[in-house]
Amino acid sequence: AKRGVVEPLKRRWLLLLILMAWVPAIVKGGIIYFKLRAGNLADLLGGGWASIGPEGFLTFIEQQRFSVWVLLAIIGSGLIASDRRDNGLSLYFSRPLDLASYVGGKMLITLFYYCLVTLFPIYALCLFAYLIAPEATGLQMLLLTPLRATIYCLLAGGSMSLVLLAFSSLGTRSIFVMVWWTIMVSGTETIGAIGDGLGRDALQAVNFMGQYHNAGSWLFSSEARLEISPAVSLAVAALWTVAALWMLRQRIRPVEVVS
Repeated sequence: AKRGVVEPLKRRWLLLLILMAWVPAIVKGGIIYFKLRAGNLADLLGGGWASIGPEGFLTFIEQQRFSVWVLLAIIGSGLIASDRRDNGLSLYFSRPLDLASYVGGKMLITLFYYCLVTLFPIYALCLFAYLIAPEATGLQMLLLTPLRATIYCLLAGGSMSLVLLAFSSLGTRSIFVMVWWTIMVSGTETIGAIGDGLGRDALQAVNFMGQYHNAGSWLFSSEARLEISPAVSLAVAALWTVAALWMLRQRIRPVEVVS
């Protein structure tokens, strides 16, 4: 996991991509500061971006879905596919390493980069809001909101990572895994939007990332993000997680190396 986290950070273009993913956090910080000067006008112009309440940070996480989609596709698509292509599984499992450790290490890599563009900016925004906003209390900004965000990002990021790793275990070429991941994220979001436009709420249950955001509305004490119950979204997200674990168990089989 340590090597998988550190190695990509040596690429300048990836650092630039991560910096671009932090732009929304910088914008939100600017809006929070502008709110001190403009008062209610900032609420009218900024909408949810001006809020430092729990719902405002859930809105921020939702807005980061494009960065999450792209970054995870780049980092996670080849984590298992490359091992299968290069017969790396034999090397891994010739050591005292079990399946849980192997999958857990790979998951930590993608989870770190998920948190890098969601959880870590929220930490920075909470600290910034506490320092400059008179209405920001230490209990809310330094404990409750970071705790909500940490629980959400670890659970949602871990589940998304497992689904991506399951896709990676299906092939040996990263490009194909990226295509499958793109269809999963953007394709299901499009279907959900069509269902919303047609008034068929059931179709929104296929919106992959939307299920995590909708289920997270409970944790952030906000309104549901979709026209379906957060309980349904939580069940769908849990089903994706279980299916990913089952797929990983089927596709990754420790091999015994006899010398």
